[in-house]
Amino acid sequence: MPEGDIINTTDRRPATIVDVAREAGVSFKTVSRVLNGEPNVRVETRTRVMEAVGRLGYRANQYARSLRAGQSRLIGVFYTNPSRNYLGEIQIGALQRGNAEGFSIAFEQLAEEEGGAAILPRGGAELAGAILTPPLTEDIVLMQSLAAAGTPFVRLSHTEADGETGRVTMDDIGAAHEVAEHLIALGHRRIGFIAGPPSHPQSLLRENGFRAGLAAHGLTLEDALIVRGNFDFESGLRAAGQLLALAERPTAIFASNDDMAAAVLTAAYRSGLRVPQQLSVVGFDDTPLASIVYPALTSVAQPSREMASVAVGMLLDKTASEAPQAACLPHRLVVRETTAAPEA
Repeated sequence: MPEGDIINTTDRRPATIVDVAREAGVSFKTVSRVLNGEPNVRVETRTRVMEAVGRLGYRANQYARSLRAGQSRLIGVFYTNPSRNYLGEIQIGALQRGNAEGFSIAFEQLAEEEGGAAILPRGGAELAGAILTPPLTEDIVLMQSLAAAGTPFVRLSHTEADGETGRVTMDDIGAAHEVAEHLIALGHRRIGFIAGPPSHPQSLLRENGFRAGLAAHGLTLEDALIVRGNFDFESGLRAAGQLLALAERPTAIFASNDDMAAAVLTAAYRSGLRVPQQLSVVGFDDTPLASIVYPALTSVAQPSREMASVAVGMLLDKTASEAPQAACLPHRLVVRETTAAPEA
């Protein structure tokens, strides 16, 4: 499937403005201008957009129209994730799509123990919609607070297809399985793994996928080779130090996000190990950090920016009569300079 295509897991999903933009070969901002009858759009562009509208059967949702007519134009994005690089991608995706649609985006950090109790006092009832990032996607109190305020929400990377809320996901299990396949194909057999915190649903998915990838080749993940981090650089540094201090150290380390993988590179440098000759390293997310560290980091490209954009679109497409939407976006393994065959 071409990169960027959306796999719709909800049957008969209504066409969205993003679908129309893709079909017409224009930006969703241009589609919005055409549908709102704004001037300064070329005739051929307007014709192409309207033809795409007809082919897809797109209809402007009354929910979104009511918001544009004077109700709230603010979408809240709630997070606890400490990774600034991951959050940066979410922010860019949400802001670009929200601004194109005439909505403002507010980012609110919640303490995990705070949860939904913070929403209503901070104006949850005034939001046009909310986007929840993991692990807040599992916060029942938070979701109940939003529901009580009549605020629709979409969950990013939510793990269960419960059919009650919109969600945008990727295949974390399959992606981690591919990492194992890549490292094993290079000749690695003793591979360390830095897991994420247990409160994050993606942590277990990536661990399960990695274990499955090893098992497919008759390998197991020894207890000594798995260390848990917190998706930040500091915890990754501690975890890497623990793995590299083993009497029989791993020849490769897979970290559950780029921040922790970057910490592995630092730990390797401090230990006098050459990457990738003496230690291969793989991250997850493929944030801008992966391209600017040295050596450039091999990483799973999670489409975080597009996931946030699609989530904003789901909020604008939501109506009382429509079933919640779900989308699974494709990932890919980006091989750069930190993986190679182990030295003999």
